[in-house]
Amino acid sequence: MRIIYVMKRFAFVLLAALAACGRPEGPAAPPETPTVDMNVFGSFEYQERMTLPEEVLKWNGKRVKTVGFMNPGRQIRDIEEFELVKDRASCCFGRRPLLNHFFQVKLNGGEKTHYTSDPVTIEGTLKIDERWDGDWLLGLYWLDDAKVINP
Repeated sequence: MRIIYVMKRFAFVLLAALAACGRPEGPAAPPETPTVDMNVFGSFEYQERMTLPEEVLKWNGKRVKTVGFMNPGRQIRDIEEFELVKDRASCCFGRRPLLNHFFQVKLNGGEKTHYTSDPVTIEGTLKIDERWDGDWLLGLYWLDDAKVINP
């Protein structure tokens, strides 16, 4: 009698363990946002209305991360929009960056940040679009709905 009790108990534990083996440990983690290198976006000589390289266009409309330096313009606190440039020379002390050497960043609704001279990682939805104000070309790369990962 005792042996039957032990065998039933063993079978129950074994079935419970086997049933749990095929189950995931909760919801699957969302895929990690890919990191893009700003140097790829500035690796060609840009001309207005040109067809951009496929290596650049493939990121249009995608959520990405990138690292660069903030060029906040005149504001240093409570910044909602800024240029993200690939190096310090394009940031604050050198000449204005070429159009394909910066991303125009717009933080997501209500989010603000403060200027830092250190590199920052930004995550946002990349839009590749020549935006014009009349005859004046405003920019080429736009990171919308963005957030600062590390200030």
